[in-house]
Amino acid sequence: MKTRVLPVLLLFPLLGFASYFSDGMRAFKQGNYKEAKANFELALEEEKAIQANFFIGLLYLKGLGVERDLSTAKQYLAIAAENGNARAKCYLAKAYLLQNKADVKIAMKLLKEGKEAGANECKKIAATYKIPL
Repeated sequence: MKTRVLPVLLLFPLLGFASYFSDGMRAFKQGNYKEAKANFELALEEEKAIQANFFIGLLYLKGLGVERDLSTAKQYLAIAAENGNARAKCYLAKAYLLQNKADVKIAMKLLKEGKEAGANECKKIAATYKIPL
């Protein structure tokens, strides 16, 4: 009986553990974008959660809880893309297209890379801007 109690006692402190990243995801899903941004920023600083870059970039791209800022969105999305986030490539392409329609070649390259990595968003964004993949 004592051997079963010990593992449960060791796991008990972990049950209450929450990360800034998971708190950011919860807030994001609930539409609390300012709270999500704050938690994602803390996740970057405190937890080195590099995927938080994607969500911060998305917030700036769409103007959710922040003023829309395509340059800032591109910075965060580029970091996420460099760290293997295929969806970030799709949205980074969209940021390029929104900021400067002349960046079609850059956007096309990002959209193709994202699509090849399995990100369905790239197909939708390409179709919206009539970019052949």
